[in-house]
Amino acid sequence: MFARCPETYKPLEPGQTTTYNGNPLLPGWEDSVTHCVVMAGARASGKSLYLAVLIKQLELMALQRFTRVTIKAADESTRQRYKENYERPLYEEMKHMAPTPTSANVDAYQRDPFIFKLGKWPDANNDLREHYLVIRDVAGEDLENPNLDPNSMEFFRYADLVIFLFDPTRVRSIAPYLEGMYARQSQTGGEPERVLDNIARLIGDERPKLAVTIAKFDILQSLAKKSVQDNKWKSIMANEGAAFSRDTGWSYQYHNQWILHLEIQSLLRKFEAHELLNTIEELYANEPSKYSYFAVSALGEAPKGQDLDRKGIAPYRVLDPVRWHLGRFGVLMGKEDTYQ
Repeated sequence: MFARCPETYKPLEPGQTTTYNGNPLLPGWEDSVTHCVVMAGARASGKSLYLAVLIKQLELMALQRFTRVTIKAADESTRQRYKENYERPLYEEMKHMAPTPTSANVDAYQRDPFIFKLGKWPDANNDLREHYLVIRDVAGEDLENPNLDPNSMEFFRYADLVIFLFDPTRVRSIAPYLEGMYARQSQTGGEPERVLDNIARLIGDERPKLAVTIAKFDILQSLAKKSVQDNKWKSIMANEGAAFSRDTGWSYQYHNQWILHLEIQSLLRKFEAHELLNTIEELYANEPSKYSYFAVSALGEAPKGQDLDRKGIAPYRVLDPVRWHLGRFGVLMGKEDTYQ
C-alpha cells in the first residue's frame, strides 16, 4: 500500500474506500501514491503566498518539461478553494492575500486538504501509478498558540514532509540587520522559534522530512545593495558564486541543493540564529538526513501595501522543498535532473 488517508495522513487499510473521517476516497485512490505535505509557519510568514505560487510553478514546469503530464486539482473542492482563495487574489487581482483563518472559523477554507494530481509515474516495481500531492495549509495563528493540543493536528505525525517557512524579519537576531529594508506589516507574526516548538510537540516521536525554509529571501538578498558601515553582509550576499544567488529554474540537482543547505545553515549561524538552529539539530539528531535548509521567495519583491510590485511575480526557488521529497520517487524528474 502506497496510499494514505488525505485527511489524517494515516496509512490506509487494504480495501479501504473511505477516509478515517468517513468521507469517500477518490476513485482508484487505494492504488495511488500519495505525498502528504504540511505547510507550517507563523502568521505573515508567507505560507499562503508560497502555496499559491508553488502550484502555479508546478503546472508550468509540467507543461514545459514533460509530455502527458499535467498538474491539476484532483477534486472540485480543491479546484474551487484554490481558485477563490489563492489564484484569484494573487494572479488575477494582483493583491496581497488575506491571512489564513484559524481552523476554528466557520469559513476556514483550508481546514480540508488540497489534493492535486501529479500524473502517473513508475513505482519501485516500475508499475505506473497515479501520484497525488496532498497539502494542508495550517493557519499561523493556530501554530502560535502555546496551548495547542497535539491531538488536534495529528496529521503532522504522519506527514511525508513538513515545510516550515519562517520570515527572517521575525528572527530577533536577524531583524536588526534588515532595518529599513522592508515595509513593516500591520499584522505581527509570532517568533519562528515558538512555532518550531509547537511543531516538535505535534510530531512527537515521529520524524517526517523537515524543510526549514527562509521565506521572503529577497529581503536578505537586498543586503547585497545596502550601504552599511560593516560591509560583511554586502560581500556575503553579493557573492555571485553562491548557490543562494542562483535560481535553478526547472532543473533539480541534488548536489546544488546540498550546497544551498550548507550555505543557508552557515548564513543562519552568521546571523546568530542559534536557538532556531540548535532546536532543529537536537530534534533531528538521530536522523539528520531528514531535514534540510532552503531559501525561497514567492513573489521576488515585497508588495506595495496590498498591491503586488508592478514588475509582477518573480518566484525564486519555490519548487525546491517539494522536489527534495518528490525526487526520491522520480516524480517530476527529467533526464537531466539528479537525486542522491
